[in-house]
Amino acid sequence: MKLLSMNEGEYQRRISYRLLLTTLWATLLLLAVEAIGGWANQSLTLLAESLHTLVDGFSTVLSLVAVTSPQRQMGREVWGHGRAEVAGTLMLCAFLGFTGVSLLFIALRQIVSAFTGADNPFQVVLDPQVLRFTAAMVILNVALGIYASYQARSLSSQALKLNTRHFLADAWLSIVMVGVLLAIWQNQRWLDPVFALVLLPLVGRSLWRVLNEQLPMLLRPTAIAPEAISHLATQVEGVTRCTRIRSRGMVGRQVWVEIHLVLHPEFVESAETIGEQIDALLRQRYGPLRTQVWLDPARPYQGAFLEPGSPNYLPPPANDGDWP
Repeated sequence: MKLLSMNEGEYQRRISYRLLLTTLWATLLLLAVEAIGGWANQSLTLLAESLHTLVDGFSTVLSLVAVTSPQRQMGREVWGHGRAEVAGTLMLCAFLGFTGVSLLFIALRQIVSAFTGADNPFQVVLDPQVLRFTAAMVILNVALGIYASYQARSLSSQALKLNTRHFLADAWLSIVMVGVLLAIWQNQRWLDPVFALVLLPLVGRSLWRVLNEQLPMLLRPTAIAPEAISHLATQVEGVTRCTRIRSRGMVGRQVWVEIHLVLHPEFVESAETIGEQIDALLRQRYGPLRTQVWLDPARPYQGAFLEPGSPNYLPPPANDGDWP
């Protein structure tokens, strides 16, 4: 039964990874179309929407990190605010802030120029090819988001659920943008700076939602009190002591737990079953988690019943003194 569950979990993780990777490529393609088309056609709407698409791509990257992290070895699957996550987040916020403020001033300047009677205040000239390609990519991304949302209901992947929920929450903006672009193509060019002013605050809201909901999946502080884990583990028959307890993540979303057990010599052959029982107790109490159990030799019979090469022997983690 446990083996079947592990196979199903690996299958679901693989499907989630493929969906997120496909979503990322589609998002990057849409981002390229919006950024290049907006720059070439001097469209503030496309440029502002490209910032929103960039946030969607960042959301997908965070979900990919969460899905692929269980494959890291020696505790590296612990989700933490490492230098890469912090640097990436700060660079994204700085880029969005600088670009957003620049687009804001350009849009306001065009609107003021229109009210003062300046000649040709709105400089957007929308190419029909850009309009068609953008509309096609938006439809593709929305369809992919709906399909991923449908799959997320049957997969136990919190990362996929959060990503699809974030994307679909603002999918209506992309559809409205296509309608605005169509109106701009029909010479309603005043809509270009006006809709850009509407989009820019929504980009900030979207980024805040990602930082507030998805970035916590990469939390590093201790998730569960070691005393609580020890209390549950020692309730299982055969466990004499539980030491060196570590946990990372967020309770209710995903937690990674590492514990070292000392078993009574008579229960060493049942080590795998005992580990499954501890994992089930932790899941029942704290929700989704991954548990890694190490077996320490009992004292004073150190090494007497767990010899290297035996079926139940697990060596201590190589990075025990350097917790990531």
